[in-house]
Amino acid sequence: MVLPLAHVTHWGAASRQVIRTFNGRSNLPVHELAKAKVAKPRGRTRPLPKASGNVQFSAWRLAHAVKKADCLRWPAAPIRWVGATGFLLENGHLFDWTASEWCLHEGMSSFYADFSGSGMAGRIAQGMALLFLEDNGYAYVGRFETEWKQRAATQNRQWPEDKTKAPDFIAENGEKEWVLAESKGGFSSPGKKPPIKGALRDGLTQLDGWDKYITPQPIKSFAIGTFLREAGDTSGETSLIAFVDPEPEVPQNPVEFPRDAVRRANYASWLTLMGLDEAAARLREGEGEPQRYELPLVTVGERQYAVNIASVAPRYPDLSGRDFWREFRDWRFWPFLWFRDGIDIELVGLDLKVLRALSSATQPAGASELMALEPSERRDTPADLDGATFYGSVFSDGSLLGELRLRRPDEPFPDFEWTEVEL
Repeated sequence: MVLPLAHVTHWGAASRQVIRTFNGRSNLPVHELAKAKVAKPRGRTRPLPKASGNVQFSAWRLAHAVKKADCLRWPAAPIRWVGATGFLLENGHLFDWTASEWCLHEGMSSFYADFSGSGMAGRIAQGMALLFLEDNGYAYVGRFETEWKQRAATQNRQWPEDKTKAPDFIAENGEKEWVLAESKGGFSSPGKKPPIKGALRDGLTQLDGWDKYITPQPIKSFAIGTFLREAGDTSGETSLIAFVDPEPEVPQNPVEFPRDAVRRANYASWLTLMGLDEAAARLREGEGEPQRYELPLVTVGERQYAVNIASVAPRYPDLSGRDFWREFRDWRFWPFLWFRDGIDIELVGLDLKVLRALSSATQPAGASELMALEPSERRDTPADLDGATFYGSVFSDGSLLGELRLRRPDEPFPDFEWTEVEL
């Protein structure tokens, strides 16, 4: 069934610093390291080579990437219901968006000095890995272990004896070429050098040889590490992304993947975030009778997106002001009076063109439209709608995540178009 209003958020006295993260923009330099130097016990990776690129992103774009990675990893877990707004609010104190390169606020490397901290660093690393893949043209991403086990089970194949872990992701570009990717990362204490070589060597170990066990064979693999330092750290290195891309090996008794496997995995995970769990299962498994869904449309730029609501929150400018307390006293009129200053509606959606291609993919032998899709233009700049403004992110796979802000009480609520689709 279509996800109804997931929750109506309540106010919190978030600091101005946290609120500013919603408008944050930053970047990280990218350093390519040689496999030989990373893999050899005595190979030297420092001083780091000159940056070969730069990943640029907004706070919304980062949240989009982290949520996409969450959905791929935990498609049925409660963590997927914590939206982008929740992620930005919960972690707004963590990051400094004002520095020349993205970094942690002072003291934050030790703030999460426990298991949850390593978990947060891992989530950030996976999100940054997806942004790195996006920048390199790999729009469609699936969870590799999930996809391999699903195909291996139907082909009576056992887990390779020489493997203990699988890489995080399998990704596809517009030329329908595949890569494998393993993400690593961490938060570095001031004055200490992050273990870039050790982390990437572990990544190479997880990637090692997996490409030879599937067909079509990936053209390459990436071990991607994201290492964040605190603002004011004078140790000489900035926060950065480092990667290694070993060459593929000779195929060996590979498990056969359908050509559309990565795209199905990519969109099935996003449909779960939209609350369309049954449609996601049909897309992932290629079985079951399609159901009809009716969804509202928003126009961002020149494209239309079918959306569902993740959360709704009234906008109130000052929780400590006299006006707020005066109206709070008149509680019997709650909540309608407080909506007068505007509403924030958090949206999750897909490009309408993509959704129609997915509709065909749930039909027998209907993968052609799905495979005909090409990566679209990315954006993370505000877009004006009638009576509202959209702030958020659109990825090249057509997925949308962001917030519709209504700030014009004298104008009517936007009159959205609606569409019907079978999924």
